Amino acid sequence: MSQTTRWRSRIAMLAATLVAALAAATLTAAPAEAAPLPSNFQWTSTGALVAPQQTAPGRNLVSIKDPSVVQVDGKYYVYATTADTNGGWSLTSFGGFTDWNQAGQARQTHLSTTAVGGGYRAAPQVFYFEPKNQWYLLYQTGLPSFSTLTHPSQPTSASAPKNFMSNHGVADANSSYILDYWIICDDVNCYLFFNNDKQEFYRAQTTVANFPNGFGNVQMFMKGSSQSLFEATNVYKVGDTGQYLLIVEGIGSGGVRYFRSWTSNKLNANFNEWVPLADTQSNPFAGAANVSFPGGTWTRDISHGEMVRGGNQTMEIDPCKMQFLYQGRNPSSDGMEYSQLPYRLGLITHTNPTADCGGGPGGGDDSGQLRNTASNRCLDVPNQSTTNGTQLQIYDCWSGANQQWTYTSAGELSVYSGATRKCLDASGGSTANGTAAIIWSCHGGANQRWTKNANGTFSNAASGLCLDVAGAATANGTKVQLWSCHTGANQQWTLT
Repeated sequence: MSQTTRWRSRIAMLAATLVAALAAATLTAAPAEAAPLPSNFQWTSTGALVAPQQTAPGRNLVSIKDPSVVQVDGKYYVYATTADTNGGWSLTSFGGFTDWNQAGQARQTHLSTTAVGGGYRAAPQVFYFEPKNQWYLLYQTGLPSFSTLTHPSQPTSASAPKNFMSNHGVADANSSYILDYWIICDDVNCYLFFNNDKQEFYRAQTTVANFPNGFGNVQMFMKGSSQSLFEATNVYKVGDTGQYLLIVEGIGSGGVRYFRSWTSNKLNANFNEWVPLADTQSNPFAGAANVSFPGGTWTRDISHGEMVRGGNQTMEIDPCKMQFLYQGRNPSSDGMEYSQLPYRLGLITHTNPTADCGGGPGGGDDSGQLRNTASNRCLDVPNQSTTNGTQLQIYDCWSGANQQWTYTSAGELSVYSGATRKCLDASGGSTANGTAAIIWSCHGGANQRWTKNANGTFSNAASGLCLDVAGAATANGTKVQLWSCHTGANQQWTLT
């Protein structure tokens, strides 16, 4: 072997050893977010917050149930089912409040007075489909039906019902009825979850590009042997942890309703690919065993409900700041026919987040001016505008509300508050260099979520691009955009 060859061989061996060492170090360091969710949960509940308002034409309502909830621009909007004394089911909507103590006074709009129409409509889910800039309302009519909305604050904008599918594929053969539809999407596909009366749980799918059309390929993904696996499937993306959370309502001893939970790293998981998390009546995701009632226990059931979330099709939740809007009822109503049970809505708040959340329940938000390192000027909304689409600039720092930014635990950078609250947004959801950094109504989309990096940059969740002062200029009025991250001073910001 020549001297040159021998050196090359030694260099190759050293390189291989170094790569192996780096790989081992990488593997050792991998679980940065070791436990985004606890293995047992603790919650505290409000009293009954919302009762049905007797404003539905020709109906005497006995319950309000099956809530779906989004938070948009700092306000909460709820869509829910109502039941009447004749056993009829329909939908209602209310919202526009910022404090849950105001929920019971919010005016309820009954969707039987809209294009959604009367007849059997139940178990809604409201969400914003970001790729098409469209709000959707999913509900059951015997089939999975939907209407579009201009905004969740405008229930009267609902379109006439259309169906996602004309049948349930293989699920129809063994089902007396099918119910409780749920949609969630990843970057490529959208999935429609549902269950039948035989404790069988199914999933259909289509592509994001083809949504709302094309749902098919129906597969069973879970099956129960008793009512401990019953109905009300919810599936959520758990922040940026790479995990999905599945919760399903069960009926336990004494007929008490509670939620069980599983996790997986993919949405098309089947059977044991969903790993049990807190999935028994004694250790539930949420139930009588782990929910406290500081104001007095008003329900034994923690039944059909939904996580409070930002709204888009990924169903992303913050594991450090979880709240769940649910239906409960006075135990004295035990034994009544199901449609006549007097369900009301309550809210539970998670009280034992993991140590990864870095503090007590709900974590915390940081607020102040966002000062650019290169120019020593602040991120500014020109002319204190509140108009969607206004491009941001840098300007001399001052105490105005148009320079007061809040970095939330959900990864938003928001400005203003109340009815005028806006979020820092990558215009049009674009992922190209030079995309304008604008303000827009907050909707929880990836183009409105930002990672605060250790080097002072803010990178966008959708594109990975950084918040950038155009051309590295330092003059007042210089536009702010998104650009490939390079850690230059024009991309470094301090929230003070």
